[in-house]
Amino acid sequence: MFSLPLFKQSIKSNWVMWSVMTGVMTILCIQFSALEMTQPMLFTIFYGMMTTILPGIYVLVTSNKLIAGQVDRGSMAYVLSTSVRREAVAFTQSVFMVSSLALMFGIETLAHILINSSNPISMATLGYVGLAGNITTKMIIQVNISAFVVCLALAAVCMAFSGIFNSSKYTLGLAGAFVGESILVNMLAMFGRLGVDGLKDLKYATICSFYDYESVLFGKNDWAQNLIIPVVISVVALFAGGIVFKKKDLPL
Repeated sequence: MFSLPLFKQSIKSNWVMWSVMTGVMTILCIQFSALEMTQPMLFTIFYGMMTTILPGIYVLVTSNKLIAGQVDRGSMAYVLSTSVRREAVAFTQSVFMVSSLALMFGIETLAHILINSSNPISMATLGYVGLAGNITTKMIIQVNISAFVVCLALAAVCMAFSGIFNSSKYTLGLAGAFVGESILVNMLAMFGRLGVDGLKDLKYATICSFYDYESVLFGKNDWAQNLIIPVVISVVALFAGGIVFKKKDLPL
């Protein structure tokens, strides 16, 4: 089911994009965590926006390259001619997407933990009423797990489009609309949380609403419960995309 040569080829083809997105996200995290003037915006701007925008760009571009882009360019014919079965292609590319996204968040999380251990941010700095003490390593891990799982659901849906369609224009069009709507509506809903009442209900129109860093800050368990649906979406989308890719006609 798993093809190591194909996995290595995926790394070679996508490491630049992954490195850029991971580097930018990590540097922004360090900046927002370390600089006193940006610390109050750590959760509203960085965790509220950047942890979905940057991975969203990565999964949009990469998911297309992993399957649909290769079918579109004709290189999938070469891959399948090397005795790699279609189910192995779908499984391997899904493993690459999940593992690369996990590593991206892992590096950013580690950077934040290191910065926070030397210069803990006071919860009062964040501007939330009723919070006391400092941001802890546990909070950082929980927030990033929540963001990762939601971004994984975005990636899974994009991978499903890539497996279903043979043309990049359809994959990028639909995946771009899905990711763009999810991120844009989440940004607008953020203003609802900041006091714009008319935008509060927008959070229900995006998958990003399951990413709940505020529950982590207030010590609630809602953040973990909210991840059940994104996990289900991820499993179903990856499975559905793989099934369609296995059975559909390919222009080889």
